[in-house]
Amino acid sequence: MNKDSDILSKLGKDSGFKVPENYFSDFASKMAESLPEQEITAVPKPTMWHRVRTYVYMAAMFAGIWCMMKMFNNLSGSQNSTTREQNITAGFQNKDNVDDFMLQGDVSEYDILTYQDSVYAQDSASAADAPEEAVK
Repeated sequence: MNKDSDILSKLGKDSGFKVPENYFSDFASKMAESLPEQEITAVPKPTMWHRVRTYVYMAAMFAGIWCMMKMFNNLSGSQNSTTREQNITAGFQNKDNVDDFMLQGDVSEYDILTYQDSVYAQDSASAADAPEEAVK
């Protein structure tokens, strides 16, 4: 430690570099003179497309996601409820298929009750429409 203090006392705190006089007072004016002059151009007004394109891109992204989900849903073999209901209704039109549907377990209790109501309604309507000779 003694050696360090001797070195510092020998060299001193003066680094040997000095700032020229009035350097900082003239700095801004000298810098402005040395830079090339540039023309200031007006910022163009954004077009309708520039304002709307973010929303268009976002809508396209969501449409793509929707199509992708629809495709994966179709590939997985699952059916939407409307198609399933149409298939059940078509199967119930043929009385021979009713037992098959019930055995598969694809039919809910509500479907069975609705089917029974429709069968009774059709039977009563067909009996009312039938000629009296056929009923006797």
